[in-house]
Amino acid sequence: MQIAIVTRNSMYKELFDKQEEVTTCLVWDGVKDATIELSAIVLDGDLYDIHNLQGLRDKYPNTPVFYKPKSINSDVIMKTLTRLCAAHKVKMLSEYNTWEQTVHEILNQLTDRENFLSKRLIGFFGSHSGAGVSTTVLNVARSLSKKVEEKVLVLSLNSWDPADYFYDYKGHYLNDLKIDLKTQNLSPARLQEAVSKHESFYHLAGNRDIKMQRFYQPHEIQHLIKVAQEIFDVILIDAGTHFDTAPTVQSYLSSNLKFLIATQEEKGYRGYFPYVYQQLIEPIGGKSEDFMLVVNRYQPANTLITEKALEEELDMTRVVTIPDMGELGTIASAQKRLLYDTSESIYMKNIDLLSNIIISECRLREKELPSDEYKERKKGLMGLFNK
Repeated sequence: MQIAIVTRNSMYKELFDKQEEVTTCLVWDGVKDATIELSAIVLDGDLYDIHNLQGLRDKYPNTPVFYKPKSINSDVIMKTLTRLCAAHKVKMLSEYNTWEQTVHEILNQLTDRENFLSKRLIGFFGSHSGAGVSTTVLNVARSLSKKVEEKVLVLSLNSWDPADYFYDYKGHYLNDLKIDLKTQNLSPARLQEAVSKHESFYHLAGNRDIKMQRFYQPHEIQHLIKVAQEIFDVILIDAGTHFDTAPTVQSYLSSNLKFLIATQEEKGYRGYFPYVYQQLIEPIGGKSEDFMLVVNRYQPANTLITEKALEEELDMTRVVTIPDMGELGTIASAQKRLLYDTSESIYMKNIDLLSNIIISECRLREKELPSDEYKERKKGLMGLFNK
């Protein structure tokens, strides 16, 4: 295929030239007249003025066009770009895409070739701060790692919360690796040294340097994920709620399975996430059905929204409802224990449902459950039905 790129950045040509599907990659300083048939045109927002799309479409009415915007600093600008691209049938890419991700996404859309990312990256996102993403991820990691042969890692990529307080964390932090990530020199050995092992899974705690919260770059997080994939078989990402930061957006772009953790708090399902979805996720081609809904800390009170109504509000399919465990959560935290390890059967049962989904989707190898543990699980479930 023949591709033209309107850009000042030579890296795009270098990356396209390495792809076996690409026979010719042209670099333009502006849109040229149609003298050859092109498979696609790529517009770099650092050079191309988006308001010139009509002129481009006059010359190339049927050619697939992709637009990579530069930094977008307001929702008004985002809406304008989204509408202009839609009007001229131009596919808008995420501003947080790295060069490599931009090239691969374009080729994936043109050729329908298999996704270049691993199938074993699972992202957990929150409808709002405080929805319980970190709690859920770490407990799922405990459940999953007890069940499967594969090595499980939790990456805490919420820039506002290191998630190091659920157990006695002994590893390094995301900000400790900043120089390694910036220079693209993080080695598997350095990452292995940085993570903490808790019981049956591994964990890299997130950022705890307040000054660094918004200074992580897309290529840095992509580098971290790639190195992690060299060591670990399954990666669960605690991505938080901040879709205007590189760690959360890279988590979204990298994850093949995406869970949205929501509660019955109206500020999440009506006040925060709908705006995130409309202004940040939908403009880059995201859909509500990309997420599986997890209702967390559920209370069956008449004054609170129901599970079914939450599904309808967020337009997502609910896969699990995790009940509100009340004081047990506070006690577990004070004791530096994960809720999953308190043997509260109703909580374990629902966390196990999440890990079962991951096992099925990622085709993981299940361990043979010890007979005494099998009996305890069975006893717990029977007790639940007999209540």
